[in-house]
Amino acid sequence: MERLFTNITNEELTQNNNDLHTGCYAGEREDFMMNGIYMTENGLKAENAPVKIALDHGWSSIKGEHIFMETSVVPVDYTPLTNHGLLEYKGQKYIVGQGRLGKQATKTENENYFLLTLAGIAKELQYQGKTQIEHVELYAGVPLTLFGAERKEFRDYLWHKVRISFTFEGVHYSFFIDKVKIYAQCYAAIANRMGDMDRLRCVDLGSWTLDVLSVRDRIPMDKDAYTYELGLITAIERIKKDSLPKIKCEIPEDDIIDVIRGKQFNVNADFLPFIEKGLQQYADEVEAKLREIKVDLLHENIVYVGGGACVMKRFGRTLGRNIQYVTDVKANAIGYRYLAENLG
Repeated sequence: MERLFTNITNEELTQNNNDLHTGCYAGEREDFMMNGIYMTENGLKAENAPVKIALDHGWSSIKGEHIFMETSVVPVDYTPLTNHGLLEYKGQKYIVGQGRLGKQATKTENENYFLLTLAGIAKELQYQGKTQIEHVELYAGVPLTLFGAERKEFRDYLWHKVRISFTFEGVHYSFFIDKVKIYAQCYAAIANRMGDMDRLRCVDLGSWTLDVLSVRDRIPMDKDAYTYELGLITAIERIKKDSLPKIKCEIPEDDIIDVIRGKQFNVNADFLPFIEKGLQQYADEVEAKLREIKVDLLHENIVYVGGGACVMKRFGRTLGRNIQYVTDVKANAIGYRYLAENLG
């Protein structure tokens, strides 16, 4: 079975031949000096240690261990009213994270996802209170069924050999990306959440795709993995289309997302029946697809992850102790960090 992770490093080994020699009669003064040198070296090592950042690059959002942002990237040639979402890189200004980026053929076909990576790193560094750093170690992922085909390309896309400098929301950053590790989405979301389950099916409901992965003896079976274009966006677009002739307006996507997240109190009461009907239809389609590939919903351990886990928790018709839900959309990013620290 192919390892569902890979990495690339940009670490340079250096050797300092300027050794410090002291006399044997220096006594306490020598001890004091050596202790000071030891403390200084340790301080420098800690200061220069890479900050570990995990990001999950979705089609509609970027998730870190602590942050969430949408994927829009809009170049601007003016100074915005506020710094919110303002990225400045190589002399160009962008507004990022204010809406959803349209689907691309690949995430590496242009700079959009690299720019989103910079913004994601900045937001994670802001959360950690570490804006002045020199080195970053980056963990990311690709779809599990495309792991062999896309991991190297995405790794090379994210990794830069030179110092990266940019400004995000008024704060300047300048650092090296020392290392990039790539893992498989879906498996990462459950890697640290399997508990006492040795066998299970992980069902990852993302923006554009539905991924299904079998895990046996806690090992991901990449030969028993499936990807279908049955993501949440298909349901969202259908809800908007089906409701338009009946209510004479298009239901805002934010309202549909609010219902998915259990915040229907924010939504116009006229919209709710259409949204709930559409989400029920989507849940039925997901369960039908799982049965089609011989998933036993009544007896197998099923773990739903991704943005659609909330939909299945509320609208799935098959319930039971064997079915669990990971509703934290940051689960993949958290899993990347876990895999990096436990698998290398």
